[in-house]
Amino acid sequence: MGALLGCSKPDSKNNAEKVIVNLPVIKPAPYISGENYDGKRITSKDVEGKYWLASFMFTTCPDICPRLNSQLSALYGEFKDYPDLKFVSISVDPENDTKDVLKKYAERYGAKPDKWYFLRMQIDTVKNLSLEGFRIATLDAPLSHSKRIVLVDDKGQIRGYYDGLERDDVDKLRKLLHTMLPH
Repeated sequence: MGALLGCSKPDSKNNAEKVIVNLPVIKPAPYISGENYDGKRITSKDVEGKYWLASFMFTTCPDICPRLNSQLSALYGEFKDYPDLKFVSISVDPENDTKDVLKKYAERYGAKPDKWYFLRMQIDTVKNLSLEGFRIATLDAPLSHSKRIVLVDDKGQIRGYYDGLERDDVDKLRKLLHTMLPH
């Protein structure tokens, strides 16, 4: 008797569930609300049910931010056609990062306003998000921007932190996103 063998396309939803189960749930993502560079108010509702990558930056940063946003831009280019992934960059300098300044900055990275948000909000809110909400800042430097990219899953849970300046860490995030995201 011969065996009947068959091939089937792997179920990407099951793969995503297996991969995400292996990631720790760090904590629920904080509520976000800010003005996007296109003038639209963006809140947690806009990323509800989606995977998203959060980061903190400011447009006049001469060091970390351009390097971090270059890595994010590469990810954005690779995943721009994936409807289940959003990018959220929060300015730590909302006084200088006006809507127009953020718009020019977003254009520099090829960002589209419905896919990659560059948000400005009250400085106290930024401090709280950085320190308590995403836990990427310290009490000594609550407004220092971070080189970390925060992965939030489609259930609104923080699932990982990735060093946006380390190629290996960004590659690990890239592979994870390819495995998790339906397309």
